[in-house]
Amino acid sequence: MHCILVVFGGTGDLAHRKIYPAIYNLHVSGQLPEHIALVSVGRREKDSDSFRQEAAASIKTFSRQGDITDEQVRRVVSCFYYVKLDFYDDRGYNRLQDFLDGLDHEYGTQGNRVYYLAVAPEHFGPIVVRLHGAGMADNREQGWKRVVIEKPFGRDLKSAQELNNTITGVFDEEQVYRIDHYLGKEMLQNIMVIRFANALFEPLWNNRY
Repeated sequence: MHCILVVFGGTGDLAHRKIYPAIYNLHVSGQLPEHIALVSVGRREKDSDSFRQEAAASIKTFSRQGDITDEQVRRVVSCFYYVKLDFYDDRGYNRLQDFLDGLDHEYGTQGNRVYYLAVAPEHFGPIVVRLHGAGMADNREQGWKRVVIEKPFGRDLKSAQELNNTITGVFDEEQVYRIDHYLGKEMLQNIMVIRFANALFEPLWNNRY
């Protein structure tokens, strides 16, 4: 689906080791939408060209695809951009919105946004609040909006509940995606073994259902 993927913390380890290689993998498998752009948002001083070079290097290092070609990598990172932003600068979000609006016209993404918060947990709430303040979270305006939040989700039950209240005070529940890469990882790695070893699942987990 056409959209702009906005990665807060786009210069960090998670983005370079996981997100950018995953985007490349989707591209080579033909699963990446035709109209898509990626905007890395970070606090470091750099331009889009230098960011593309760094992202390309990360793809070549961390992608699990067997045959990586320079041409495919160049094609993927050609739609990558970088915006410098202090996460606590309210006016910076207005500038970010203007930049995204410009990409909408270039890529035909129609205001659709996925905000991926690849940042330290203490930044989740402040970023969400400022997205709301800049009018960037409203699902009723042009295009749909989604937010993806990495673990850990709070320090304890109380802080997790407070963070959840902040997020759901801005985004509807169906707009929110919470990710824990390692929750259930062992089971998922053995999902085929579970299927064929279990008489209950084996007849159902196939292309007929």
